[in-house]
Amino acid sequence: MYTFNIIIENSNPDYEEFVSDAYLLASTLDRPGQIVPRKHLISLKDNTITIPVICPEKNALDVKNGTMYYVKIIKKIEKNSGNKIEHILLGREAESLNYIIPKKSSFYILRNGWNFPLFCGDTGTEIPLYKIPKTDHNGEDYDNLYFWNKDYERLSGLWLSSGAYEQFAEEQMQYLWSDINKRGVELSILIEKLTGVPTYYFIHNYRPWSAEKDKQQKCPITGNDWLIEGKTTSDFIAFKCEESRLVSELSTNSSEDEEPLKRRHFDLNGKLLNFTLEAIDFRIKTYQEKMNDKNTSEDDYSDIANDSMVLETIKRYLEGE
Repeated sequence: MYTFNIIIENSNPDYEEFVSDAYLLASTLDRPGQIVPRKHLISLKDNTITIPVICPEKNALDVKNGTMYYVKIIKKIEKNSGNKIEHILLGREAESLNYIIPKKSSFYILRNGWNFPLFCGDTGTEIPLYKIPKTDHNGEDYDNLYFWNKDYERLSGLWLSSGAYEQFAEEQMQYLWSDINKRGVELSILIEKLTGVPTYYFIHNYRPWSAEKDKQQKCPITGNDWLIEGKTTSDFIAFKCEESRLVSELSTNSSEDEEPLKRRHFDLNGKLLNFTLEAIDFRIKTYQEKMNDKNTSEDDYSDIANDSMVLETIKRYLEGE
């Protein structure tokens, strides 16, 4: 990967949206994977904004790799500021010197990723979304993939936090017919249709059973054997079914004991449940007020809306217990 400084000079003192448009520019680069998603550290000095970014390849910032939002915001900034946007190459990104986007993959995997949600099935390398045809709004952008990945990321965060919502999040990621997984399967089908490359959907596996039983599990759709012989918990995938287009991994929550481990139960007593529901209602109300605030940016609005949706789902789950 490569590091760049995006430089935007403003020669127009009446350009009031200069800073907010710079943030919008950065957010439009996130969605197609033109830059590595991160909190944007935008600095302003002497009417010049600098945005440091990490790109998967040297030409990632080219307009051809962007969405309609990228084209529009570039035109707006350059028209109102009176200057062209500059991209200054600083060098290779130190932690990803060996990163190379595969030129060809025999199959793709859709999986919540560290940087991008699409992976080369042969090498396990992340692939920025701009390398495949646009998937949403009649071929204009990748919003369906971007927001699916953001929603999955939030569930993963709830699970990793090991708090009150841990099991809820685990079940959402592990149960094939959950909303997040149904969306993921549909997106995998769409990617295969657009690219012609077999595209598999990754199913989370953290089941608390014996290692032997884990290896004996069948594909949840076809019932076929799908274990890839010789794989371990260190491998990217250990299960693959060509018919269902599903892949998964060996559980790192397994025991060598032949007896399956008991599944943990999510149990809230009445008082704690009521307190939790009240806290969720308060947070949802706060989010709704923020969404109705005209000063909320488009990027913040999207994040808040998705957080609110996750909380609504959790609330329905708890009320059904």
